[in-house]
Amino acid sequence: MIYGMQRIQQNNRTMENKKTLYNSQTYNPLKAFLYAFPVYALLTGLLILIIRPLHMPGLGVVIWIVISIVPFLFQKRFKEVFTRNIELIFDNQSFIIQEYDIKNDGLIKQATIPWAEMEYFKCSFSSEVTYLTIGLRDGSTNNLSFKEEKTQEQIINEKSVFSVFYYYVRQYNSDKEPGDKIALKPGFLTTKSGAFVLFGVAILAVVAIVIHFVLAPKTFGLSFMSFFIIIGLLVKRKTDKDLYNKINQLEPRPPID
Repeated sequence: MIYGMQRIQQNNRTMENKKTLYNSQTYNPLKAFLYAFPVYALLTGLLILIIRPLHMPGLGVVIWIVISIVPFLFQKRFKEVFTRNIELIFDNQSFIIQEYDIKNDGLIKQATIPWAEMEYFKCSFSSEVTYLTIGLRDGSTNNLSFKEEKTQEQIINEKSVFSVFYYYVRQYNSDKEPGDKIALKPGFLTTKSGAFVLFGVAILAVVAIVIHFVLAPKTFGLSFMSFFIIIGLLVKRKTDKDLYNKINQLEPRPPID
């Protein structure tokens, strides 16, 4: 455990053999959900079966609230189960990801992704987490996430998982033909197809509100909630578009300690 913390806390460095080592952590929210949701659903079902014959709905509601709150009270400990220490190794040939157990520092798995097999990459930043999607030429994808206690500007302009990755991508692309380069792919909402879907949904929302007003004028105000979702998507579209343009204009810098 001590050694593992030292690995995370140590200064990220450029190794003598021109490989760059970077340390981070990853959290798998999908896996956490797949484990937690069935347990939550099972407990809720058992609660209903037990409380119904007792005819004590008030007690059932209280217990259900407790069941719902407990995961948030122990959120840090719960997340730790699905958090891994990550050691990233970059060189001119490949991108290596080594995943370690956060408690005993044992190597769980290792993945090597050669630059030559990458077709494109997408990235986004949210809540101090860097999301990186790597599309391979065989049609498969690798979805990665890294915990970075940095703002978006720091992630882009300072040494980070993204800035090191982007530097090596640009180095690889420097002497390649256009068809062999690793492309930066925009998010779906920033594409023409994404815009078509987004504005199509907005039109359907307007139609739904009108129909709701005609059929149930007393409650049609509730249907306006759909606009908040659409506004959120529009904001994300603009944010993703700005990020895409900013990355395209970046001048990669060597990962200096």
